[in-house]
Amino acid sequence: MQPTQALTQVQYLHSLLLSTNRGVWEWHPSTGVQRATGNLWQRLHRDPESALCGVWSGDLSLVHSDDRDGLIALRSRLCEQGTFVDTSIRAYARDGQPLWLRLWARALTAPGGERFFLGGCTDYSESFSSKSFSYFSGERFHHALDMVGDGLWEWDLRADEVVLDSTCWRMLGYSRGQSDTGARAALARWKTHMVADDYPDVKQALEDNVREQLPLDVEFRLKHREGGIVWVRCRGNVQRSSGGEPVRVLGTLQDITASKKKQLKLEQELRRLKRESVDRADLISSLSHELRTPLNAILGYSQMVELDQSLNPDQRRRLAEIRKAGQHLLHLAGDVLDLARIDSQRLAPSIERVQPATLVADCRQLLEPLAETRKVSLTFEPLGWEHAHVLADPTRFKQVVLNLMGNAIKYNRENGRVVITFAPQAEGWLRLSVLDTGSGIASDMQSRVFEPFNRLGAEQGKIEGTGVGLAIAKQLTEAMGGRIGFDSEEGQGSVFWVEFMMHNAPEEVLQMAARPDYTRSLPPCKLLYVTGRTASASRLKAVLAAVQQVEVQIVDDAMKGIFTARTGAPDIIVFDAELPGVSRRDFSAILCGDEVTAHIPLMAIVDRRCEFAHVCLPTTYDLASLAEGLRDCLSLKSVAGGIAARNRTASE
Repeated sequence: MQPTQALTQVQYLHSLLLSTNRGVWEWHPSTGVQRATGNLWQRLHRDPESALCGVWSGDLSLVHSDDRDGLIALRSRLCEQGTFVDTSIRAYARDGQPLWLRLWARALTAPGGERFFLGGCTDYSESFSSKSFSYFSGERFHHALDMVGDGLWEWDLRADEVVLDSTCWRMLGYSRGQSDTGARAALARWKTHMVADDYPDVKQALEDNVREQLPLDVEFRLKHREGGIVWVRCRGNVQRSSGGEPVRVLGTLQDITASKKKQLKLEQELRRLKRESVDRADLISSLSHELRTPLNAILGYSQMVELDQSLNPDQRRRLAEIRKAGQHLLHLAGDVLDLARIDSQRLAPSIERVQPATLVADCRQLLEPLAETRKVSLTFEPLGWEHAHVLADPTRFKQVVLNLMGNAIKYNRENGRVVITFAPQAEGWLRLSVLDTGSGIASDMQSRVFEPFNRLGAEQGKIEGTGVGLAIAKQLTEAMGGRIGFDSEEGQGSVFWVEFMMHNAPEEVLQMAARPDYTRSLPPCKLLYVTGRTASASRLKAVLAAVQQVEVQIVDDAMKGIFTARTGAPDIIVFDAELPGVSRRDFSAILCGDEVTAHIPLMAIVDRRCEFAHVCLPTTYDLASLAEGLRDCLSLKSVAGGIAARNRTASE
């Protein structure tokens, strides 16, 4: 090669490398060695060799998805028998912009016989800009809109002309040939199809978009060419020049006739249901008032007849049944009236600052005769919140509490207990809990607890009721801005609770976070449960089923429990209120007096505080409260273990 020719080629290669639209590359298929040089690769990736992988030798991540399969096939043919390649591909720059690249290479042979390829790459997007724009943004976007039935429109603000695509015209019943018209004529024709009442809103929305740059999103009606109304949704945005002047508005048009008809039908149905609800509430209210007058007469005359001393026992029994049925019907009429008033939103609670402890004490005094009749002990423990205040309607608050306490008494067992307590909750709420020792609620019935006139099977028993007390309590609580709920276990009892926001709650209560979830933070531990009740054992296992790190062992006798504690080294010992074989006092004394088991914390599942256990858990416990109790026990064990270790060291 002549020196002049060599210099010319060197200068050409130099200009090639310095060009922002060009680059060279080298690829050895057998070894995977590759090199890429030139400013073009920097536009694709920070690392030139990574850019080469993205467009040729690697995963082709920078290549348009439609071109990848063809490029892979071309690469395979080139490796097998090709000597030259020259192809065009679509790729993406680092900033996401589409590029048209021309990629070419020639096969060469190294001195050692290895076959490799040397070539170049050029960006020629500018010469194909119309094709690039059409494919990447125009045609594909328009095709996607056409597939879903949306139309495109453009409003040129400088010429005041509107261009609408064929989809927009089809919404009005025009074919492509019928819609071909000038931009100004198109705007005029479009206006003639718009419902006159909607035009001011559309005009205002367009002006707000152009002047105030507010989002354009407006719904309006169009008159179809063959009759009928078409609902459309118009969305778009203004485009501005480099100087900030509005130039045009581009947008889409969507036919929403079907969804709009469905919405209007639903709104009409809702209005009808509201009217029926008001009419029904008026009827029920009127009927309830009308029933009270004859019922009061029946009750009054039956009580007067009962004063007659000449009645025999059988007649008195029948009169008592009449009076009993009348009183039940009178209560039912009152409950139905309350439900009707709440349902029709005629109940407007008067929210004020009240002291719940005083109201609960009044409710307790009213229900003590019923509790004595049912042989149920009634306990109120405010737990230091006697002087707290909440925001509620005092009359409706008492009605809620009377319903909850009355149910807890009526559905309790003989010689059972009802315990009413207060406890602060997170973010300044005060919870009132009503605990009973009744039969509890089956899990398959708990979702229907607050349904009106649903007594959950209790209608087959001897306990009277209408089945609307809890429904009224729920609606009244929520009408006052409170919250209501319950926890129950069949055979164990229930806890119904209501929460109201405290007035001037202490700062420590306001800063209280929700009770943490200790189930995940519990370390692996062994739990020994001593119980004579199979149901209690099954329940504990079921509650801890999701806590894999806690190993549970069950024994059904106190003496077996003591032996297992000495030999099995559990981390925690749990026992019930009624231990089989020995009293709780003796059981605790034996374990605490033995140096082998003295460090093991004891947890009692009881409804009242037990002095023979380190931690007490109510019989209505859930997973969160059980996990919290186990955490407290493990903390006590670590403290006890440290003390025992120090004592052993001191004795040595």
